[in-house]
Amino acid sequence: MQKTSFGKYLKWLRKKFKLTQQQLAEMADCAISTIARLESGVELPSRRIFMKLNSIFESIGIVYDELWMESVFGFKAARKELLNAIKKGRGEEIERKLEQFRYLMEECEEENDEEEKRENMQYYALGHLISIRERGFSVEQYLDEMIQTFELRRRIPDFEDIPNIKLSQIEYQILYEMGEAYRIMGDTETAEIICRGLLANEMDPRSPFVIDKYMETSFALARVCMSKNDFATVGECLNYIFSQYVNNNDTRTILHSLMIQMEVCEQLGDKKGAKLIKDFLEATNELVGYMAGKYDLNWNKR
Repeated sequence: MQKTSFGKYLKWLRKKFKLTQQQLAEMADCAISTIARLESGVELPSRRIFMKLNSIFESIGIVYDELWMESVFGFKAARKELLNAIKKGRGEEIERKLEQFRYLMEECEEENDEEEKRENMQYYALGHLISIRERGFSVEQYLDEMIQTFELRRRIPDFEDIPNIKLSQIEYQILYEMGEAYRIMGDTETAEIICRGLLANEMDPRSPFVIDKYMETSFALARVCMSKNDFATVGECLNYIFSQYVNNNDTRTILHSLMIQMEVCEQLGDKKGAKLIKDFLEATNELVGYMAGKYDLNWNKR
């Protein structure tokens, strides 16, 4: 990693988000002279400063995971991969990511400050809980362990206060899992408070995680409200989910690709394949048309 390249990129990020060197230094808990030296290419950041900067820019939509400097700091990518595996809930995949994550945790043990160590332990503990929850854990035990995992860094908040608390990605996920546990236990009131709190918890709109998190929590809230026969809220959740899917996913590319595949099948004499795709396309158009009408979505039937 070249000092000059990193400095230029840091300066560009700071100006893009209209931050002064003083403001960035205060956010990163370092001296303004440190920011000045980094931007001028005099030095590279320590791991502590880099992780601070990463956290700052991640909160406003910039993620280092796909940038060239991740080859130097691969630990951040490992955390993201573990969190993605946790969201999918696949035990074998989680265990593979946990093994990799544990190795990197041990490797970076001396370089991390106490706060970062506790946050890393939250990732590891949550991944471990998800991977073993179907091995005889009761929901009550699972929930108790989840609370302890959250409190590795700070006391768990009053659920009514969730909208007003700044949450890290792992804290958001822990609270989400707790809401699911309460729902399974039949405590729909608490589950609903958590889900609504997470939906109301503000994130910077530039963050790439906004839509995914709100989609995920909308699904959870819809499930909770289904059990309460609150179909009005279920409808609001589904309206949001379907509108985001239609507006932000390139469904037409998939459909057009299938149309080309159908032509290939026809040319090769694969009548079964061509019919399957044709039936699927027709059913999909009818279904999406129905959902567009029901939820007033912007979809042109093709």
